[in-house]
Amino acid sequence: MNNRVSVIVTCYNHGMYVEQCLRSIFNQTIQEIDLLVINDGSTDDSDNIITSVLSESPFHETHYIKQENSGICVTRNLGLDWMQGQKNRNEFLLFVDSDNYLNSDHLERLMDTAISQEADIVYGNLRDPETDEYVVIAHDYALDSLMIGNYIDNCSLIRQNIIGSVRYDVVLNRKKLVDYDFILRLIINQDAKPFYCPQADLNYRVLGNSISKHDDKRYYYEVYLYVLGKYWSTLQDAVKNAMLENFDMMIQQNDMLNQQNDTLNNQNDILNNQNQGLKDSNLKLEKRIIDLEYEKTSILNSKSYRIGNLLIKTGKYLTHPSLFKPYISRKILALKLKIKSWPTLKGLFLKPIRNQGRKVNNYLNPKRLLIYVIYENQSQLQTYKLIFLASLAKLSDEALIVVNGDLSSEDIRKLSQFGQVECRDNSGYDTAAFKYGIEWLGQEKISQFDELLLVNDTNVGPVSDLQDVFGKMAEKRLDFWGISYGEPQPDFTGFNPYQTIPVHLQSYFLVIERSLLKQASFWNYWRNLTDTDSRNKAIGKHETVFTKYFEDLGFKHGAVSDNNHDSAMYIHPLTMIQDYDVPIVKYTAFANDSDDKFAWQGLKRETEIPALLTYIKEETDYPMSVIDGIMSDIKHKHVTPHILIIDGVENAIPQCTRYRVTNKAEQLRSFGQDVWVVNHSAFKIGYAEHASKIIIYRCGYSEQLAELIHLAKKYHKPIYYDVDDLVIDTKYTDQLSYTQNLSPMEKLGYDAGVKSYRDLLALCDGAITTTQILKLELQNYQSNVLLNRNLASQQLVAISNKSAKDYSIETETVKIAYFSGSITHNENFELIKPAVIQILQKYPFVELHLVGHIDIPKELSAFKNQLVFHDFVDWQVLPSMIAEIDINLAPLVDSVFNRAKSEIKWIEAALVKVPTLASQIGAFSEMIQDGETGILVSDVLWFEKLEELVKSRACRQEIGEKAYDFVMKNCVTDAHQDELIDWVLNSD
Repeated sequence: MNNRVSVIVTCYNHGMYVEQCLRSIFNQTIQEIDLLVINDGSTDDSDNIITSVLSESPFHETHYIKQENSGICVTRNLGLDWMQGQKNRNEFLLFVDSDNYLNSDHLERLMDTAISQEADIVYGNLRDPETDEYVVIAHDYALDSLMIGNYIDNCSLIRQNIIGSVRYDVVLNRKKLVDYDFILRLIINQDAKPFYCPQADLNYRVLGNSISKHDDKRYYYEVYLYVLGKYWSTLQDAVKNAMLENFDMMIQQNDMLNQQNDTLNNQNDILNNQNQGLKDSNLKLEKRIIDLEYEKTSILNSKSYRIGNLLIKTGKYLTHPSLFKPYISRKILALKLKIKSWPTLKGLFLKPIRNQGRKVNNYLNPKRLLIYVIYENQSQLQTYKLIFLASLAKLSDEALIVVNGDLSSEDIRKLSQFGQVECRDNSGYDTAAFKYGIEWLGQEKISQFDELLLVNDTNVGPVSDLQDVFGKMAEKRLDFWGISYGEPQPDFTGFNPYQTIPVHLQSYFLVIERSLLKQASFWNYWRNLTDTDSRNKAIGKHETVFTKYFEDLGFKHGAVSDNNHDSAMYIHPLTMIQDYDVPIVKYTAFANDSDDKFAWQGLKRETEIPALLTYIKEETDYPMSVIDGIMSDIKHKHVTPHILIIDGVENAIPQCTRYRVTNKAEQLRSFGQDVWVVNHSAFKIGYAEHASKIIIYRCGYSEQLAELIHLAKKYHKPIYYDVDDLVIDTKYTDQLSYTQNLSPMEKLGYDAGVKSYRDLLALCDGAITTTQILKLELQNYQSNVLLNRNLASQQLVAISNKSAKDYSIETETVKIAYFSGSITHNENFELIKPAVIQILQKYPFVELHLVGHIDIPKELSAFKNQLVFHDFVDWQVLPSMIAEIDINLAPLVDSVFNRAKSEIKWIEAALVKVPTLASQIGAFSEMIQDGETGILVSDVLWFEKLEELVKSRACRQEIGEKAYDFVMKNCVTDAHQDELIDWVLNSD
């Protein structure tokens, strides 16, 4: 041996840096160097640069090898083989990555230390030359500390004779910790002596695409535990201590994240406090606004305007810091979900044990048991299910076929040729069927097999050799595997115990190896799995849980395809076959046979189905007659059409949603229609794919709804806009005293909301509205307008009948009532206030009942003993409150908005047989038969008309009962025929 050094430089696409690296080696103060450069298939200009620079090499032994890209472990092993094949073996070895470079005395410092300390490995620090900061500051060697984490870089000076047959582990090729694993094996297996040289700093670049920079803790710990697992049997205590130290560090990191979380929460609290301060400041402003609101038209008092005003509020609060609160909350939630996705400490600790546990698995010639679950919704068993079952049965030693529901005796006979057939109730989805099959077979039976296959009947195939798939997965040495992974996402089921949906093997195809089958945890999992009687329960309790549950117990899983992006099995089936070797097509993927099918799902995608059909026909031996049958079944699948109602109010104003959405749906159902109701915020375009007609209630324009209208018209689905107010044009809303008092910015926001309603109305095929006046106005914007008055629901009728006024009970007091909000400066109450005061003065036995938040006008303070106040009550309680009064007052100032108001107040009073005095305008004039079913009053006759009813109990009873009879015949949902129903029943 001599004191020469073999320097091996590895390069892959480092054309920017390799020249600096090589020249730093040329310039070493020690020149006893043999140099080898290996180009690992670079695709940049590295080859030209290396060739040019090496022509200037000062070293007699200078060699250059080019190869196809093979990865760092294979490349370095090639270098080791070259080194050991040299005729004159050198004393030392130094690996250098081509993106790094050496100070001129780097080798000299390392060699002096190696000789003086009789060291086998000499290492230094890592310094980033771009930032002039240390990436790693190493320290004196101790095995315990090195097993906790690496601080010895691969660019260390190593005595050649200590290497022997040790090579880089190709299992780690293109992964993390290849240096760590190599150095550890030299120290532990070869008794190499490391020594720290603090004077030696390696110029170490941290590049964006560097493997060492990938900040995936889960991935890091998987590799780390693989490396430590090699010493589990020989250095168990040291491995345990190292793992515990790492767990402590993870806990500390978790604590830091919790502190960050606390900081975010504190910021959240600060913003809440700021928000509260703003709210307090706004209270004074709001009090002033309340005063102004008394002058608004009754469109505000009816609350129907609140929907349009939401846009104004949005614009107003954009300048408020409180809007940062949702942002902070989202960040906190994202942080918590990220922490939940981390490997558990228990799982990390158990992984080395599970690695050893896989020795029991028979990957070469396993004895397989198949549980195949079938649910058939057609008259006979579909052929594709038999074909797939037959292909699985060839690979299995035994099979149990579990049928959810019933099959004909002929179908059961067909299935019986492949294994035992067991029929069960169709409950719990395939999850419950798998559980049934596992329990029916029992632990003792299943433990006799090497692999358990859990497969359902939603797979079409195979389109390639299943045996090859099983062989490929056997090479991965897993505890369980599947065909594909599902994407991580928020928990839409409401049942996932992790409160988020993690990456998970999709449950339509799972293979369980013996290493997991023999664990009590596997049997406890199925024993404790209960109640999957809804799709969300089956997904939330099992499909999205199984993978992480056993991963957290240290078990290793994998999939034929790691591509879980964009629901690839359903959207990109051909890509999955061609690029990811997936042997099947999901049945439902065939339904996405056009781009419009994706559009109905709210997606912009290009269908692969035509190309897939061609591929299956030309490239596989799968029978096309079966595929043609599947496509025909999908095309002709019977779907019950429905009427879709999209609610833009979403119960923010309960009366609006109740009358225009819930009651409308009830009316339509009374004519045998299937009706779906969905809130606008929860709406998905797919809800409308099979709708026969679509009704949009008070939604503003959005791209989603515009796309819905485009699709609806393309597929001849009539789509109508339901509106029960005149907030569709600023020519109406500009007349409001409310809008006249808005700031320019608020007015701009309000008008934008009005325009948004009008724009969506214009896109629709027609409109639906509540009164004749509204219908006439809307005909200026839509030629097709249907009159669909507000109707009482069957529930309201039933409640009202129980509360109806009993005229056999006589009292001296006469109760008149005004059901509204605050009445101060309310122009409608102002209309009748003089008459009411006269009545209270003239008839001391009259009580005025005011319902809602009431500020008593000064003029009424003299009659405080005759005033009774009520808070707003729920609509289900309201009938009993109305029944307690004798006369219902419904004044309206004559305006374009009030003429468009509906007759709800009169209907609700009539249902409990209470008479109504109403202004002689709009819907009241349309519906009330004056003197018969109510009293219509001109503005100047309120006192006279009210006095007549106050004086005549008989007249009140007669009008109340006639109003009740009329409303029950003409104003309830059940079988009420109107223009809406005519359109539904008679349109194509």
